[in-house]
Amino acid sequence: MAHAILLLLIITPKLMSKYLSFVKDHQSLWLILLVTFFSHSIIALIPPLQGDEAYFWEWSRHLSLGYYSHPPMTGWLIALITSIFDVSKYTIRLTSILLHLITLCYVYLLALETINSKKIANVSVLLLALMPLSLVFGTAITTDSSLIAFYTVSVYYTRKAIILNDKKFWYLAAIFCGGMLLSKFMALLFFPGVFLFLTVNSKYRHLLLSKEPYLAAAIALFLFSPFIYWNAQNDWLTVQFNFFVRQKGQSISWEKPFIYILGQMAIAVPLLWILMLDVMIRNFKRFSKQTHSINNETQNRSASLLFLSYLVGFPLFFFLLISIKVRVGAHWAAIVYPSSCILISCWFFLIKGKIQPAIVRMKTFISSLVFAGLILVIGIWVLIHPKSIMPDKYIYTPSLQDKQPILSHYYGWPEIGQHISKLEQEWRAKPEGFFFTSKDYSLASTLAFYAPTHPQFYLMNFPRDGIHGKDFLIWEKSKKKPGANTIYITDTKNSYQNRLSGFFEKLKELPPFVVRDDDGRILRIFYLTLGLNYLGGEPDNLSIF
Repeated sequence: MAHAILLLLIITPKLMSKYLSFVKDHQSLWLILLVTFFSHSIIALIPPLQGDEAYFWEWSRHLSLGYYSHPPMTGWLIALITSIFDVSKYTIRLTSILLHLITLCYVYLLALETINSKKIANVSVLLLALMPLSLVFGTAITTDSSLIAFYTVSVYYTRKAIILNDKKFWYLAAIFCGGMLLSKFMALLFFPGVFLFLTVNSKYRHLLLSKEPYLAAAIALFLFSPFIYWNAQNDWLTVQFNFFVRQKGQSISWEKPFIYILGQMAIAVPLLWILMLDVMIRNFKRFSKQTHSINNETQNRSASLLFLSYLVGFPLFFFLLISIKVRVGAHWAAIVYPSSCILISCWFFLIKGKIQPAIVRMKTFISSLVFAGLILVIGIWVLIHPKSIMPDKYIYTPSLQDKQPILSHYYGWPEIGQHISKLEQEWRAKPEGFFFTSKDYSLASTLAFYAPTHPQFYLMNFPRDGIHGKDFLIWEKSKKKPGANTIYITDTKNSYQNRLSGFFEKLKELPPFVVRDDDGRILRIFYLTLGLNYLGGEPDNLSIF
C-alpha cells in the first residue's frame, strides 16, 4: 500500500502538469466544450422526457445483456450515471451530453493529428457542435448517442493503427469497436469501410496479412458476445425486430432515396452536406494518387483524409442503396458526421476547386449559415416554449370528446405523475394485489418516470405484430397475479376495450384526468379504466418465430 501511495504521489503531479499544459495549449476547444455543456444542459432541463428516452431509462431499471430493439449499452450508461447522480430528467440526458462532449474531443484530436492545424481542428469541432443532429443526439438520450461517440473514438484509434502503423492502437480500437457494437447494429458498417480502404490502397494492403486486425476484430466480437448470447437465449428477439418486424410491408419506391437525401440534409444543414459530398469525391480522385508521396507528412495526411472518406462514404452509399426499398431514418447515418466535419473543414482550407470560390464568398457563406442558424433557433424555441409559436389547434383540445393534438404530449406529465402516486397509495394497500397498465411502451415508460415513486407499468394484450416495446413482455412475466386489479392509463379514449376485455372479471371507466392551463383550456386528457380480478390468459406474443 505504501509503495502504491508513493507511486501515486510521483505520477499525479506529472499527469496534472501534462493535463494543464494541454488545457492551456487548446483553449478554444475547452471554450467550445464549456459552451456546449451549458447550452445543452439548459435545453435538457426544459422539454419533458420523450417516450423513447423514458423507455431507455426503463432499460436502466432492468439491466440485461440485451434488449428487444437494440444492444444494451444505452441502458448500462444511464444506469451508471443515475447511480452516481440519482434519477432525474437531467441526469438521464446528462448521459447523452457527456457522450457528445467525448465525441467533440475526439473530433478535435482526429483533426489535429490528421492535418496538424489547430484552426482546422477548431472549425471541425464547431461545425459538429452547430449541426442540428448534435442538438438532438447531444441532448436527448438515444442509442445513437453512444453509437456516435464509440464510432468516432474507433475511427481515431484505427487511423493511428493503420496510418502510423502502430500495432498497439489496434487493440485500443477493438475495445471501442466492442462499445459501438453494444450500442447499435449500425456499427457493423464501420468494418466494411476499413476493409475497403485496406483493400483498395496498395500501400496498406499488407496489413490484411498481419495478425493485428484479426485479433482486434476477435476482441470486438468477444466484447459483443454477451449480447449474442442473450439473443440466442431469447429466440433472437433483436434480430426479429430489426430484420423482420421492422421491415414488414416495405416495398420498392423511387421516392424513398429522395426522402433519405432530404433527411441527411436536414440533420447536417444542406450546404454542409453538399460540401461533404464534394470533398469526398475530390479525396477519392486526388488522394488515392498521393498515398505513395515521398513526403511522409503529406503522405499521412492524404491517406488519413482518404481513410475518413471511406468511413463516411460507405455508410452513406449503403443507406442510399437500401433506401430504394427500406424507409431509412434520417438518424441512421448520423455516425458519419463527426468525421465528415473534418473533411468539410479541410475543404475550406486545403482543397481548391471550381465550386469553392463561389461558396466561400463571404456573403453567400454567411447568409447560408445564418439561414441554418435561424432554423436551429426556431427548433430550440419550439422545444422550450411551443405555446408562443405554434397555433392553438396544435396545442389545445377543444373538448373531452375530441382527439388530442400532437403537441398535447408536451403537457401534463408531472400532474398525472402525482395522481398516479395517489392511486398507487390507495390500491397497493388492498390484499388482492395491484399493478398499473398502459397501451404502449412509450406511454408506460413516461408515466412510470413522472410518478414520484416510479411504479412499474405493464402492457396488456400486446399484439404479436407490435413493433416497439416488447421488452415489457419480458419484464412482466409472472408479475401479473391472478385476482389482482389494475388501473389502465392511456391518452386515447376507449382504447382499453380491445386490451382489457376478457382478461378481467369487471371493467369500470374512471373519471378522466384533465390537465388545463390557467385560462381553463384543455392541455391534456388521460383516460383511466379500472380492471377488477385479473383472470390471466393473455397470449404469449413476444416472439414472431
